Formats: sequence, structure tokens, C-alpha cells
Amino acid sequence: MSSFAEPILRICQTVREDTAGYRGKVAAFLAGDTEPAEFRAYRIPMGIYEQREAGRFMVRVRIGAALATRGQLERMAELSREYGNGILHVTTRQDIQLHAISIEDTPDVLESLLEAGLSSRGGGGNTVRNVTACSRAGVCPKEAFDVAPHAIAIAEYLLADRSSFNLPRKFKLVFSGCAEDCAFASIADLGFFAHHKDGVDGFAVYCGGGLGANPSIGIRIEEFVEAGDIFKVAEAAKRLFDKHGDREHRNKARLRHVLARVGTDEFVKLYRAERDEIALADLPYEAPEIRDIDSRYVSTAVPERDITGVANVLPDKTPGRVTLRLWLANGDISADDLVKVAHVAEEYGQGLIRTTQQQDILIAGVAHGDIDKVIDALKGLSADVSGGAAPKVVACTGASTCKLGLCDSRKLAGEITGKLTSGDFSRRALSTVIRISGCPNSCGHHSISELGLQGRIKRVGGRAVASYNVLVGGRMVEGGARLGEVIGCVPAARIPDMLAEAMDDGVDAEQLKTIIEKYDDFSEESLTEDCYSDA
Repeated sequence: MSSFAEPILRICQTVREDTAGYRGKVAAFLAGDTEPAEFRAYRIPMGIYEQREAGRFMVRVRIGAALATRGQLERMAELSREYGNGILHVTTRQDIQLHAISIEDTPDVLESLLEAGLSSRGGGGNTVRNVTACSRAGVCPKEAFDVAPHAIAIAEYLLADRSSFNLPRKFKLVFSGCAEDCAFASIADLGFFAHHKDGVDGFAVYCGGGLGANPSIGIRIEEFVEAGDIFKVAEAAKRLFDKHGDREHRNKARLRHVLARVGTDEFVKLYRAERDEIALADLPYEAPEIRDIDSRYVSTAVPERDITGVANVLPDKTPGRVTLRLWLANGDISADDLVKVAHVAEEYGQGLIRTTQQQDILIAGVAHGDIDKVIDALKGLSADVSGGAAPKVVACTGASTCKLGLCDSRKLAGEITGKLTSGDFSRRALSTVIRISGCPNSCGHHSISELGLQGRIKRVGGRAVASYNVLVGGRMVEGGARLGEVIGCVPAARIPDMLAEAMDDGVDAEQLKTIIEKYDDFSEESLTEDCYSDA
């Protein structure tokens, strides 16, 4: 087995204890001593979800602030090959998922992950979920400061408290390094925006956002708090949620529903009451040190070269260094390819890989003079560093594996990419990110996209027609975020042709409404047989 460097996210004792106890829970279930519903309530907060294929499960691994070491990637790849289907999936919340695992093998998987400083605890259920951050934290030229250490410290603090695994519903925290909000703090349960004020690092804080059915933008609850106070803020928001979240009605249980129920003024008052009761010394667990996560991977300046026009190469804030983006189709990468990427990152980059909200992988800290070497080393892999000939398509797993999926969003994503790759589109069209969710739950982030698709089923003549609501105008920016507007519904089979025509016009909302009218006919006589099967 591989040797491992110090993990990014330090696993706390409570998580270690829960992982140690999981094997006994599985044994009791397999012996018939535990009812399926009872076991389900236990395994989902452990990050283990049943897939559509009978007897197969997904393990969702937390990736702290999007950062993973070579050793950790090697361990996940080994486990995927040994117990799963050999394919790893990067999610829109920067986790990495292992698929097609038998339930009797999940204890071995969780214990092996723990050896590598990884865990799936809190990967599902009514828990504090993965704490996400800007995927380029620490290297982005636009950031106020590196937010990754703060995201890691908050995760370590919250996971130590068992109450973090028994909340009314899921609780998501996000850290953005600047107002552009590439991490999506605007729609988090608790979102932090980095600012540097009067010589002090700190955050503006937003609360009560969320996607899924009835999505909403968070409201600002703190104009500026110093970096050391983030634990107090997170604890206060979690306590507010714990006390006032609706535990009786699952579809109204998220923190945003508390905000909608009591109104902005009362919500802020409730938060401040909790915050004011908490002195730092009274936190249930000691606040961890905000470590410099990247201290071992700091890049020194090197000679520069002209990188204009080189696909998927982004300048780092260190002169002469860049980040290379590896496009993953539907967020998937084979175990063998992931190991190769990890070795390339260690040889030429910071020694870390970064997962993104667009389901891609980043290698940061690459010297200008090594760009061609990295591209050559990655040739032939499923991770395409030269991608960019078509707009990026982000999709949830959809009905292909998810039991909640209504439409096969992954298959549609592939068809859209295939259709658009052959097009000759404007720079603006190529920069568009198309986000697809196979149901209203918004795992594909359709509600915040400039162009989003949300799966639904329409009944025509007694038969099911896979279709998608089309949304436009989503925008993420601090203080000015907005959700996309539904402007029509189109059968799934017609989506690729519709988008090819839309891209020619540069994704203009008004023009898109006109285009949709050519494709939104659901009359029986207009529907071809392929409209009755999923895209």
C-alpha cells in the first residue's frame, strides 16, 4: 500500500469512533437483526447511498477545501478498483465518490479511507456536509487571502461535535476568496466571503441560502468578522438551525425555510442572540488552529513565458506559475488515470490536486516551462487538459445511478457535448457553463447557472416524456447573486438541437425564449418515439 503524507483534513476522534462502530452495524443488518429503514438512517449520515442497481452502493468521500494529496488519491483509486467499478466521480460540492460497492465491503472501504486521512462521515443525511471553498484558494490572483485553511478549520471544529450529525436537515458551509463567488457562498446555508479590512483578514457572512426545490439566496448576517471569529459564527448559525429547523416536515427542514418562515429581521435577531451567548471559551470544542494548509507546497517564482491562448491554463498569483484544468466528462475519471494525474501533480505542481464545482480537477503551481511537459504527460487520459472546444456541461449522476433521479442527466450531458463540440461558437458561448440536474434537487446546480436544465417527467397520452425546464440568468456574486428564471420546458430528446441553435446566438435570454418555442411542443402528434425514452 501507499505511504501517506499528513492529511489535509485532520480526522477527529468522534469520526474515528463512528467509523470503528460501523462494521458492527453492517454485520447486524446482514444478519437480519436490524430493519432496512433503521440501517438506512444510520448508513446515509456515514456517506453511503444505495444506487439504482440492486445491492450496489456509493461512498461519498469528503475532500477538505477541495485539496487531496497523491497518497489519498492513490488510496481512493485502489479501493475503487478492488471494491467498486474502477471509476471515481468528482461532485459539484468537491467530494469524490466511489461507486458500485457491495454493502458488506463498505466497512473495509471506510476503514481504509481513514488510514489515508479520509472519511465519508457526514457525506449524507442531516449533517454538516463537506465544507467547500474556492478550488484555486491560495493561488488565485483575485483572492483577498487563502480561504482553504479556514474552511479546513471549520470542518475540523464542527465534525468534532456529535450534534453536527443530528440536525433538522443538511447544513452546508462555503468559503469564497473574493466577491466573484466561484465557490457559491451566496447560496450556502452559511457562506463566508473573504475581505481584508484595516489590515485584518476577515469575512462578510451570508446565511440561509440553498438550492433544491424553492431555492433562495442567503442574506448577510455579518458585514465583517475577523478570521478568528468564524467558529463563533458557525456555532451560532448551527444552534439557530438546530433549535428552529422543522424536524417534522422534511421538505421544509432546511435553514432557508426558517428564514422564509420568520422573515429577515427576526432571523438576524435569532442569530445574534445565539452569537451573543457564545463566548469563544464556551464553545463545545476547542477551536482548531487555522493552519497554513499549503505551507509545504508554496511555489517560488520562476521565469515566465507567453501563455496567451493556451487552453485551460490559468495564471497563478506566483509569477511564472499556472494552474492547469483537466476537464472530466460528467466528473468521472478512471482509477488508473487518477493515479497518473496525482503523480503528475506531485512531479510538476504543488503535490496536491484540487476538485472543482464544475466537476473538474486542477493542478496548481506548474512552472511556465513545464506546461508542455504536463500536457504531454496527461495525453491519452480521460482527464482532458485540452478541453474547451465546446461549452462546459456539468451534470449530476441523475437516473443512471441515483434513486431520486427522474431523468438521465449524464446521458444528456454527453449528447449535448457531442453536439456542441462540432460547432463554431463565439468566445462568450464557449465560456458558458451548462448545468443539468436530473430532478428538482439541484445537485447539478441548475438554479444558479447562466443556462440551466432541470429534469422533470411530463405525461402525454398516458406515457412518460423525459423533459427539462430551461432556466437562464443565474449569477453568483457577493451581494448581487440571483437565481435562474424558468423560461420554458423542452423534451429531453430535443435539448441538444435546441442548445446548438441557442449557442449560435450567444445564450441571450430573449432569443432563447424564441428558440424554445420551436422545440417545446408536447402534443402527441409532434412527439417522436425517442421523446418517450430518456435522453
